[in-house]
Amino acid sequence: MYEVEIKLPVQSAEKIEAGLCRLGFTLLHRLREEDHYFDNDEGRIRISGEALRVRSITDLESETTESAITFKGKIMDTVAKTRLELETGVGDQVIVTQIFEALGYHPVLPSVVKVRHEYAMERMHACVDRVEGLGDFLELEIVVSDEREKEAAIREISGVLEKLGYSLEDTIRNSYLGLLQGAEYV
Repeated sequence: MYEVEIKLPVQSAEKIEAGLCRLGFTLLHRLREEDHYFDNDEGRIRISGEALRVRSITDLESETTESAITFKGKIMDTVAKTRLELETGVGDQVIVTQIFEALGYHPVLPSVVKVRHEYAMERMHACVDRVEGLGDFLELEIVVSDEREKEAAIREISGVLEKLGYSLEDTIRNSYLGLLQGAEYV
């Protein structure tokens, strides 16, 4: 699967959420996510533009927690953050961390902690994130099965952005981890 995603900082999460509802998005989840990234001593994963993450996801309504492991491939375009994404649930986050460390992968600091309100409309997902240490962000994404579908997905995302009063020029390409580590908005 390929994730076609954009991200932008926003001044008011509440205003964005009202706009999403006005456009027909439906709230799916209110979550607290804690992301732990991993790399080897040489930083091979980060240098190659990829990511390896273990995420702890707590549903704020039911207070249940799940974990997932995700690999994100290299970014494939210059507009959105289109990349291969492989993700699966894991039973025990501590064991997965120990496996990574036994293989020579170590936690990359800091961890990314956020409260996420996840919305959906048709095939598009919208996440309104309040990231500790960074502020509020909007992410819009469409998952496609074929790389040839990415341009249509970007156009669809761009249309929603415009209806919310933004454009693709307002987006950033940095990850939350990169921003927390001091990278500038791109």
